Amino acid sequence: MTGLETAIILVAFVITAAAFAFVILNMGFLTAQKAQSVISAGMSEASSSMLIDSGLVAFFSNTTLPGAQQADICLTKIVFYLKLSQGHEPVDCDDNRLVATFTNDVCHGEIYNTNGTVMTINTANGDTDTLLETGEKFKVTVEFTELLLTDLDPIPASRPLMYTHPYENFRIELRPSQGAVMTIVCQIPAVYTPVMVID
Repeated sequence: MTGLETAIILVAFVITAAAFAFVILNMGFLTAQKAQSVISAGMSEASSSMLIDSGLVAFFSNTTLPGAQQADICLTKIVFYLKLSQGHEPVDCDDNRLVATFTNDVCHGEIYNTNGTVMTINTANGDTDTLLETGEKFKVTVEFTELLLTDLDPIPASRPLMYTHPYENFRIELRPSQGAVMTIVCQIPAVYTPVMVID
């Protein structure tokens, strides 16, 4: 074998190795970019995009009845304000894009649907669309008196059993179409006034 043939074979090996290295590096960059986008998407799904601005305002019935016991008092309504978490994309709060559920020690049910009587979401400050955007606040009102017994599972035997009472727990979950579920879990303390703030 002459020197020229050896040089040709050597050049062919170098060109093949360079092409192979290029393919390997390119695949590595592509994999790293894909991993970064997966991590970014996972972080946005894992962190809640909505926050409660201050506490819940709770409204109770039967607080002024003579001789009323704590077991007679019923949570009939709550009001709270939503704002967007820092660094998140706007959240569509339309009833077709957001699912809200209520659970207490007795029953579970969906509270946000097209009839708009149990749970309503209105703009407190900002524009008039259904997107919760940076700097905006939405007022959320949940009227438990508007719940139908047949919408709950299991169906309570009577309306008073449906309500949450002092020393009992309730949970509200807001599930946007994208992002983590925002969960509100509260235990009602002793109640002596018709309206109180629950932190």
